[in-house]
Amino acid sequence: MASAPAFAAAEESEGGANVPGDDIVVTARRVEERLQDVPISVTVLGSNDLNRLNIVNSDDLAKHVPGLTTNQRYTPESSTFTIRGFTQELRTSSSVGTYFADVVAPRGGGAAISGGDGAGPAYMFDLQNVQVLKGPQGTLFGRNTTGGAVLLVPKKPTDNLEGYLEGSYGNYSMFRVQGVLNLPLASWARLRIGVDRMTREGYIHNVAATGPRDYQDVDYTAARAALVLDLTPELENYTIGSYMLSDHAPAGYQVYDYNLSVGLGILAKPQVDRLRASSDPYQTELSLPNASAWTRQWQIINTTTWLASDSLTIKNIASYSRLQQKLRASIFGGNFVGPFNFTGALAFAFPPIPDRVVYTSGGFTAKGDWLNNQRNVTEEIQVQGISAGGKLNWQTGLYYENSSPVTFSRTTGPSTGALCSLEPYETADDLLCRSANPSNLASINLPSAKVKYINMGAYAQGTYALTDQLKATAGLRYTYDRSRGTAIAKLRYFPFLLNPAGLSQAGPEQCEAGFSAETDCTTTAKTSSGRATWTLNLAYNPIPDVMIYGTWSRGYRQGAANPAASPEFNTFDPESVDAFEGGVKASFGGSGLSGHFNAAGYYNTLRDQQLQYAFVPKDSNTSSRTSIINAGKSRIYGAEAEALVNIGEYFRVNGAVNYLNTKLLKAEVPTVSNATIIPTAIEGGELSYSPKWSGSVGGAVKLPIPESAGKVEFSATYRFQSSYQVAPPTITSVRATPVKQVDLNLDWTNVGGAPVDLSMFVSNLTKQVTVVTVNGLVNVLGFDARQLGEPRMFGARLRVRFGEGISN
Repeated sequence: MASAPAFAAAEESEGGANVPGDDIVVTARRVEERLQDVPISVTVLGSNDLNRLNIVNSDDLAKHVPGLTTNQRYTPESSTFTIRGFTQELRTSSSVGTYFADVVAPRGGGAAISGGDGAGPAYMFDLQNVQVLKGPQGTLFGRNTTGGAVLLVPKKPTDNLEGYLEGSYGNYSMFRVQGVLNLPLASWARLRIGVDRMTREGYIHNVAATGPRDYQDVDYTAARAALVLDLTPELENYTIGSYMLSDHAPAGYQVYDYNLSVGLGILAKPQVDRLRASSDPYQTELSLPNASAWTRQWQIINTTTWLASDSLTIKNIASYSRLQQKLRASIFGGNFVGPFNFTGALAFAFPPIPDRVVYTSGGFTAKGDWLNNQRNVTEEIQVQGISAGGKLNWQTGLYYENSSPVTFSRTTGPSTGALCSLEPYETADDLLCRSANPSNLASINLPSAKVKYINMGAYAQGTYALTDQLKATAGLRYTYDRSRGTAIAKLRYFPFLLNPAGLSQAGPEQCEAGFSAETDCTTTAKTSSGRATWTLNLAYNPIPDVMIYGTWSRGYRQGAANPAASPEFNTFDPESVDAFEGGVKASFGGSGLSGHFNAAGYYNTLRDQQLQYAFVPKDSNTSSRTSIINAGKSRIYGAEAEALVNIGEYFRVNGAVNYLNTKLLKAEVPTVSNATIIPTAIEGGELSYSPKWSGSVGGAVKLPIPESAGKVEFSATYRFQSSYQVAPPTITSVRATPVKQVDLNLDWTNVGGAPVDLSMFVSNLTKQVTVVTVNGLVNVLGFDARQLGEPRMFGARLRVRFGEGISN
């Protein structure tokens, strides 16, 4: 069984002719190597795969890489990756590093709601390939991570005048246009520029009287320019500039369950009843009038490579980036709008006035504020060489990263249960509300925070050929990390009015509990840590096309200041993992059959695990806060395999399977007297976003038509993924639903012998409705909300190519 992606990654290397999977070139160890020679579990998708599979963002990528999952709780621009059970909790550093052109993705700061760290649409077009590396990669790559790395390799400018213009159209009014132009400016200068623009209506349909009509829509523009200068025959300067602007509705949560004996359950019941009576599974009711998700990101990367000699290369990689985000989203969902028509005391608290809404928790960026506003600088110098008569390949380097906040991250919003006007608001002064309970006043929360990160590292790694068949690799890295954060915790109370129909502005600003007025409600926190990580590997080739390998790696993920957390937990320490992996990679060819088979097994022990706990206060003089605590110890093991078989010239069969078993062995839950604590995992249970089974089975048929007519190929893929936990299993509805979906593609390249390609595609053919995340708060707030996966999507794409060297 195998993944089609690894086969297709090299399909452009010979004018587009399909070549065996073992000829794929990857940079998993920061040097170019054949995929089958790399003793690491790697899945690769080539440029044609990314286009054919309509991969626009990180969630699309995860659909086609077994063992890779994403968390898109707010927007695609804020999604994060999970590999082998290693998940990035709120306000922690990424457990799976995302790298574009050898540079880690920009941080958003993450002082309030995380942003950055993933693969937004600015990165997901005009790529040479995507490489998914599984397991700790902290020896060679910039920022230390415990789960793996996703490498996005952009297409580099060539010596040819070439390019393409592509348009796609599909259901939900999807329209996407891409254009790329490659210009040889001189014998020593090459330029490549590209633009990607996409819009699509949302598939979550809002039937509330206010707010956007559709959620989960797409509206972005991305641009990129790359310039290569051959300053001398031995000195190359490669600069990439990228820009992305996205402005759309955020994730649309759907309230689907209630508990009448808790909190706001009685308000949620009518909404849930309407959903259950509806024939539209994608119906929601979100009353936030001006919901939006806005992201602007730009980055400059410069790589200078000096071939000092035939056996020595020196490379400098520097980058500067800026990430800015604003978010206005109803995170818990809800359309709790009057008249409520209650009796008794509830009638006094909730009078039958139609223009009132009971707010639930949300992320709201007020006018003039930012959710994330961070600048990032990285600098890395690498030295690569060959010694000992060609037996030793080595590299060493230094790494520096500085991520600094430009402004505070700030959110503004009424506390859960505040009774307010339905009128849109832009600032705290615009909100007109009242408290429904004189002993527990509603408030508008005004938390602000910022965090600065500094990461430094020194590393060295070498591979020595002990014999022609046996190679040993050893790598060592020392990482030093610092962080410093500041938080300002203020709120304003809404009065309890004798007139139940009255509304009022909030009172003056006050400090939350645990924050002192003497310091203007401000607290600071800082951390520093240093760790050594390493990798030891043996690779043996018993015959030329078979490799057996074994690896022991130590991984590490930094701790950090978390000033927006509860005051007693406003820092957390690093976590570390020992990862053991053994595998085999085999290629074959001849007698009309060719292909490859790769398999690996792994066992990980995770210590000082960074676990997320939500503190829901019993005291109204503070807001809910999310804290990270080194409370966990876990064990993770599993196995994965992928294979591909080319049967003659016209048939291909491929597939992949991944088995994952996770268990939280220990979770030391803190004791806090004034708050209800909600964990993301419980002792003895599985880890979040870790499906036990995932994989795909597919095949392709090339139609026997004359070469002058082009090439027509029909392919089909069945994707599956078991249910996985997204919140503690206190109730049965906190799991994502299993995925069982079919994708179809019809690709006609070189139509009629012309440089024109036509494709038709459909994903989720059977229209399966899936749940991808659940809040898990039905027994805390009295209702629960979930986020749904994509319905059936289909469309067609037309690409016109021009210039030299353009062929599929």
